[in-house]
Amino acid sequence: MQHLTEKTLSLLCLCLPLAGQSLTIPHIVDGGGWQSTIVLTNMSANAASATLVFHKETGGGNTGPWTPAFQEVVSTSGLAMAGGSTLFLHTTGKASDPLSQGWAELNADPGVTGYVVFTIRVPGRQDQEGTAPAASASNRMLVPYDDANGFVTGIAVTNPTGTSQTLSVGFRTTTGGVSVNSLPPIPPGGHVSFVLSQQFPVILGHEGLAEFYSSSGNISMIALRFNPTSSFTAAPVYTQTGAPLIVASSDPYNPGNPSDPYNPYPPTYPSLPTGAR
Repeated sequence: MQHLTEKTLSLLCLCLPLAGQSLTIPHIVDGGGWQSTIVLTNMSANAASATLVFHKETGGGNTGPWTPAFQEVVSTSGLAMAGGSTLFLHTTGKASDPLSQGWAELNADPGVTGYVVFTIRVPGRQDQEGTAPAASASNRMLVPYDDANGFVTGIAVTNPTGTSQTLSVGFRTTTGGVSVNSLPPIPPGGHVSFVLSQQFPVILGHEGLAEFYSSSGNISMIALRFNPTSSFTAAPVYTQTGAPLIVASSDPYNPGNPSDPYNPYPPTYPSLPTGAR
């Protein structure tokens, strides 16, 4: 009964109208050597209030309520910010803690924005960091990807809505090959993260543009680019609206780019099993 009540309250939080603005931080990670630093900035001259609500992955893309510990504050509800100020919030990042990941809602007065810094600490190596902004959700995202010569692209996708969503994913390589597939359904308030070329092996060894599209609601996402030494940095995610740009060819005899000597992609390839990650 308590589980059902918590789940219902979590969904209500996703659906209730909010004063001010609601932004999404698509990925938060803590433990196992990882630490997240959330940086909030009040760009207005007026005092402002901000609240962070966290959702932790529980399996199969589902999430539940999450209260990660922060070094600076006990609660992330009703954070007071003076005009023209910045607030830094560090998760504990204990290597002894199990890895936890999910996403966060930033509900704040107008003028407040934010981003997150991901830090990984590995004994014997320098710390590695990457960032991702808090952003509004939209139904279509464009992500340049690099999965050639030892580089890989990591993706985290959040469904901030109260209904399940299935995303179509299109790829166009730099040589013109096109492929279209989809992700398994992402539950309401859900979160999934994956290496792009592991989820979609057809792009392995290629560079190009990926397009994530939902016909039923809005999504939010981040991308991280890892080089062969495992150092990483943020990759851009371009928020778009409207119908997808990358679609399968209607000509079965010319599915890709005939000038690509390596792999003119077929217009589609078999769907992944339900629940594949």
